[in-house]
Amino acid sequence: MNISRRAISAVMTRNVCLVSVEQTARDALALMQSHTVSSVLVVEHGMILGIITERDIVRVLHRNGKLNALSCVDLMQSPVITAPATTSCLDAYHLMAGRAIRHLAVTDKAGHVLGIASEGDVMRNFGIEYYMNFKDVASVMSTEFCRAPLAAALADALEQMVEKHQSCVVAVDEQGRPAGVLTERDAVRLWSEEVQPRRVAVCDAMHAPVMTVKPRKRLHAAVKSMEEAHVRRLVVVDDHGVACGLLTHHEIARGLEGDYATYLKEIVELQARSLQQAAQAIDEKLLLANILRSVTGTALLASDLDFRISYATPSVAQVLGLRMEEVGGTDIRETLRGAGWQDVYHLLNAAAVARGAQHYLAEIACGRTDFQVSRLIDGQNVPRGYLVLAQKA
Repeated sequence: MNISRRAISAVMTRNVCLVSVEQTARDALALMQSHTVSSVLVVEHGMILGIITERDIVRVLHRNGKLNALSCVDLMQSPVITAPATTSCLDAYHLMAGRAIRHLAVTDKAGHVLGIASEGDVMRNFGIEYYMNFKDVASVMSTEFCRAPLAAALADALEQMVEKHQSCVVAVDEQGRPAGVLTERDAVRLWSEEVQPRRVAVCDAMHAPVMTVKPRKRLHAAVKSMEEAHVRRLVVVDDHGVACGLLTHHEIARGLEGDYATYLKEIVELQARSLQQAAQAIDEKLLLANILRSVTGTALLASDLDFRISYATPSVAQVLGLRMEEVGGTDIRETLRGAGWQDVYHLLNAAAVARGAQHYLAEIACGRTDFQVSRLIDGQNVPRGYLVLAQKA
């Protein structure tokens, strides 16, 4: 994958919007609006103290709407996750995914900000190989998304966005067809207009018309249409025009998690060749296993075709609340149901996974969790088992 070898400094945004600790939340909001950006960094003496994003504005608007009395320090999230400029794009995205964040500050050795990278920045630089792996929109779209009737109160829509950690709400008519979209960026606009969420309907706050796409559309064509229209999301509709999914930068970028093991294998191969130790070659599988065990924030479970678990990373304890010593050899579906995923038997089966990598959101004992389920394929393209990647949503 081309994206795996490219440094994050090549795709990051260099013109970063900055505010000082003395400035107000209103100053930050005005900066976001004037530059049409999703975040600003709070700095002091050139050092990053925090970040303010559109999602923070949504939380305040949902809570009480009183942003005027807040300073940037009151509103910001801290600490800010950073990465060196030499970090690869794939490693940078994996860091964002593992920390459940959408922005990464890029810094020099002294900790001074050089730029900021978002999921969208990474997504726009995927190589063509990525889009060939995911053939259509259905392979990466999310079927779990927020929707609201046109007459619903704006406050109710904001509450959905906050509780479900979503970037938008799809406004639908009585037949379930999309009529508009309410986004985090709209929340920034609405706050500046001093809108009172409980007195405004979704239909009066959303923007329309909404761009739609069919599940069978080629992913690269859908991404191209997003770029040409300068939009960050498409609503997926079925043959009857009913909203059935959502395609955003987040869903597209999330597919990288499925390619991360392949990327790690490439690293192992490069390292093995550079060592030139043909007689005492390090076992590639051993190296890959150790790298996978070191990955934090993402739990990995692999099984054979009979659903018996053959491999698991230690992070299953952190992400899924499972004990490593009790996982090996058990039925992967029963194990995941024991962790709290009640619908796993219905969703993890040969027919569902045969259509490509599937994404699901489930409320388990450890909290809301994002699952990616796919097949394990050998070198001859023969299915050998199942792979489950889990992250806290």
